Amino acid sequence: MLSKPKLAIVVPCFNEMETLSFCFHGLNKILDEMKAAEMVSGDSIIFFVDDGSVDQTWYAIKDLSLKKPCVKGLKLSKNFGHQPALLAGLIEVSNNCDISISIDADLQQDPRAMIDFVEKYRAGAEIVVGVRNNRNSDSFFKKQTSKIFYRLMELMGVQIIPNHADYRLLTSRAIFSISKFSRHGIFLRSACLKLGFKTEISYFDVTKREFGESKYSVKKMLQLALHGITSFSVAPLRIVGFLGFWLFLLTLIMGLYVGWHALVAGDTVPGWASTVLPIYFIGGVQLLCLGIVGEYIGKIYMAVQDRPSWIVEEVIE
Repeated sequence: MLSKPKLAIVVPCFNEMETLSFCFHGLNKILDEMKAAEMVSGDSIIFFVDDGSVDQTWYAIKDLSLKKPCVKGLKLSKNFGHQPALLAGLIEVSNNCDISISIDADLQQDPRAMIDFVEKYRAGAEIVVGVRNNRNSDSFFKKQTSKIFYRLMELMGVQIIPNHADYRLLTSRAIFSISKFSRHGIFLRSACLKLGFKTEISYFDVTKREFGESKYSVKKMLQLALHGITSFSVAPLRIVGFLGFWLFLLTLIMGLYVGWHALVAGDTVPGWASTVLPIYFIGGVQLLCLGIVGEYIGKIYMAVQDRPSWIVEEVIE
């Protein structure tokens, strides 16, 4: 590992005009400390990614870049979402840096943990995952939904580390490997763990947001969960298949039960069996067939997606 690697701190932004100055000064302070301690190269940078903001975020980034040589940036043509924006930034810096650290613009994730990230890299890690110590700063609703999110991911067979968001260090080789994944619906929290490179965990504290409001609504959280499950698991398709099988089996059992009452006991309502049984039978067979076909469609879906996940409008080199 390089003793003085070039570091790029990648910060995805969406309508972060209020917090951008606070974010820059917080990151620049840590970056200067690491430069002074010769932990990273003197030409290390802070790289902002504007994910189609509708406020003045991009103009603030350009203004910072004119005043501070360490500030670079990339503007996407519209809002593509947090994961595509983050991946776009990582790929953009990968050819000009040795390591990158991604962090949210609100700096709720403790920036000082980056020092530990770099130390673990210098000790041999290619991926350093930031995991929060607790969720004391979250509301009750956020705590419960987060628990459900990670539990659901585990049940669906998605490889993920609980309480890890997108605060992590990646080497340029790790970024290059991730870029080979299908970019549509990418879920970086799981993709990084699929690489097999040496991975370390660094724990940090989370503080309350200083400026602005969180851009992660319940809708976006659900979309993220859906992307994670459908990108790295076919468990939902298998569940549908199992459901269809058990409904089909239940239909056979009900058929025997109704047949016994109709032929032996003779106490069934005329027309009931001929109406209800076909409904159960056809429904069970349809779900079973959909599950089987869906298994193949799911594999094809994950293999052939080739649509652009983002479009770059402007870059500050």
